[in-house]
Amino acid sequence: MIKQVFLVCVFLLALPIVANGEELEGDYLYKVTSIRAASGALADLLDWQARMKASRYYDQAGQEHPLLMRHSQGDQWDLLVVVPMQSWIAYHSEKATHKRRDAAARHAELIADGQRLFAFYEDHFAYGPSWSTVKNAYAENAFFHIEMFEAAPGKANELLEQRRMENNYLETTGQTPNMIFRRAAGSDVDVFTIGFHPSFEAFAAPADVTVEEKEQVAKAVGFKGLADISFYLRSLISGHHDTLATKVD
Repeated sequence: MIKQVFLVCVFLLALPIVANGEELEGDYLYKVTSIRAASGALADLLDWQARMKASRYYDQAGQEHPLLMRHSQGDQWDLLVVVPMQSWIAYHSEKATHKRRDAAARHAELIADGQRLFAFYEDHFAYGPSWSTVKNAYAENAFFHIEMFEAAPGKANELLEQRRMENNYLETTGQTPNMIFRRAAGSDVDVFTIGFHPSFEAFAAPADVTVEEKEQVAKAVGFKGLADISFYLRSLISGHHDTLATKVD
């Protein structure tokens, strides 16, 4: 009991820092594209991505290299491509647009090679943590847990708050919290999160606290109890896609 009380007290002391979430959320704009390869073309798609990376396209386009995550299990896409945009104004400025168009013209054949390998792709635009935060987390980890949520009608803001509450729970129980991205435009995903982990083993490792301690923390962060974390989330969504993915170097 003393240990439980101590754990909750530690949480309450840390709450202002954790709830602030400066490193887990933000107003940096991203384009996130999910790609499903044509039948039998996944290896070719990965090879094409490698050729794009080796080309001078991104340098000539004035863009950072995108982050690539390869599906392991879960949703139907094969690749998730995370492109930093910063903001609508910065990305679509006359200078930036001209550089991208010029680079696309120079590499038109290479770009066309890749588009022939797509069975399906979908663009989503979302606000998230700073590019340096996301890029560093990607560089330091190799395994990703990606959850995409379509909010029930009128529940988008409450869903976002639930994601924050769950991050507080994860942080306090010694687990890795997720970076939170909120919809700006594109697909019907209202909120998605990415958990950055060194490996599958690290992702799957249980929290080093008792069930009783988890129960106490769940209540402290605003849930009715440990079991309510999942039930409350389900009451806020009309759809949910859960994916495990690995890094594409």
